[in-house]
Amino acid sequence: MPEAGAVGGLVVRVAGARWFIPVDGVIEVLRDAVVARLPGVPPAVRGIVNHRGRVLTVADPIRALGLPGDVGGTADVVVVQAGGRRFAIAVDAVVELATETRTGLATLELEQVATAIFP
Repeated sequence: MPEAGAVGGLVVRVAGARWFIPVDGVIEVLRDAVVARLPGVPPAVRGIVNHRGRVLTVADPIRALGLPGDVGGTADVVVVQAGGRRFAIAVDAVVELATETRTGLATLELEQVATAIFP
């Protein structure tokens, strides 16, 4: 049984589907973040965002993970740490904080996203 107030991760919506991001990789959620586009970057890179004075690469999980669906607008940006790197992931929405891993939801693989945006 999870401890009171314990959080297992975030449930996010990407390309119309719900995904789970384990809390051990999550640093912060940025609501309505301004993502600046950059020319000449890999398709998996949506752009950059300012996170507390630090410029972070923002990943497009649809392209980074080869998911079906169209790249939509970004409502939220989740700042994460994986593979020794800090970056952000553009999501349609953060749905909820979950106290444990949700059965039936795929885990958004942060290491795979990192590999796609940092070749």
